[in-house]
Amino acid sequence: MAVVDISTELDASPDAVWTAVKTPSAFRTVTRGLIAFPAATNPADRWSEGETVTGWVLLFGFIPFSRHTLHIARIDETNMTLSSRERGGILRRWDHDIVVTGGDRGQCHYQDRIELDAGAFTPVVALYARWFYRARQRRWRALARMLQ
Repeated sequence: MAVVDISTELDASPDAVWTAVKTPSAFRTVTRGLIAFPAATNPADRWSEGETVTGWVLLFGFIPFSRHTLHIARIDETNMTLSSRERGGILRRWDHDIVVTGGDRGQCHYQDRIELDAGAFTPVVALYARWFYRARQRRWRALARMLQ
């Protein structure tokens, strides 16, 4: 098992970022071109606690990689934490927590914490996860400027 923990400051209020975190459309925005997960849609554009989505993950948005299951395990409104439990392909475990906390001057702190297990591939997958979440957080910084 490996743990990847990456954080950034966003130029938006915690409430605005938290509202976006809970939507599949924000997920698609911050992952566009890195991966696509077409199954991650719903008419209300809102994740629901207990929701499970299974479908293909497409690397770079077009290369079929694996079938993936994403389960929204917890949406904690008080602590602004969304927890997903995921698996698929070589991933035995991909437990992802997104935590939004208050900051100074209308900013907030955004954290991605992932516990992952991909067997013998865990070190390589952890390297990929670090790259992927750094790229996602750059996109979150851009998205946050539009949330104001």
